[in-house]
Amino acid sequence: MTETPLLAPWDRPAQEVIVSGLHPVRFYFDFVSPYSWLALTQATRFAGEHRVRWEACPVVYAALLDATGLVGPAEVPAKRRHTFRDVVRCAHRLGLRLTGPPTHPFRSLEALRTLCLFREHPRAVELAAALADTCWADGRPLTDVAVIADVVAAAGFDARDLAARIATPAVKQELHRLTAQALADGAFGVPSFVWDNELFWGHDRMQHLAERLAGTLPAAAPGAEALLARPRGADRRNAPRQRDA
Repeated sequence: MTETPLLAPWDRPAQEVIVSGLHPVRFYFDFVSPYSWLALTQATRFAGEHRVRWEACPVVYAALLDATGLVGPAEVPAKRRHTFRDVVRCAHRLGLRLTGPPTHPFRSLEALRTLCLFREHPRAVELAAALADTCWADGRPLTDVAVIADVVAAAGFDARDLAARIATPAVKQELHRLTAQALADGAFGVPSFVWDNELFWGHDRMQHLAERLAGTLPAAAPGAEALLARPRGADRRNAPRQRDA
């Protein structure tokens, strides 16, 4: 069985994107990240309010960390404690029920590959939100393909032979490609959003994205480049080696 691909906004003729009146924004996420879940729960409302067409981009967060020499918050005990306390606060402020996955960190590859099957569908981000909610709100394991298939079917997508379909080389390569694309866009964490070659990192920076789309927030690059051009004055002993993009 093959999926019928739809053209992403980046592959569509420029006139079509302009005529649609929607802003194409790349949305990088990994289900292992609770902040990706928080962003996904807001994505549909955000798109409607700010005339956004999301490009759903599942990526392997661990690969971003490896490529940039970073460690995840769950890999540092103090940051792990803070992260979950922060997520509890954020979920409460957003009115979300938080149960959390049975284990964390967990293998999210099967869920990410599932999104690769449907990422060109207009409701791909809604499916991603449903999968994330199943994990973080309902506490069900996204390591179980049967659970993933239940969510896919409930969302109105074809869940037949899902385990076999997400195991194909083409699907695996698509996830690899999207992760490489995220790195090329300068992403180092999730969720990340890219519009007009500008990166916004974190669910709490969605308001910054909204203001950039509206034209009320200027591009950050000119001011940032002036700061980055200054020489380094000191470095922490045993700090990770700097890796240029």
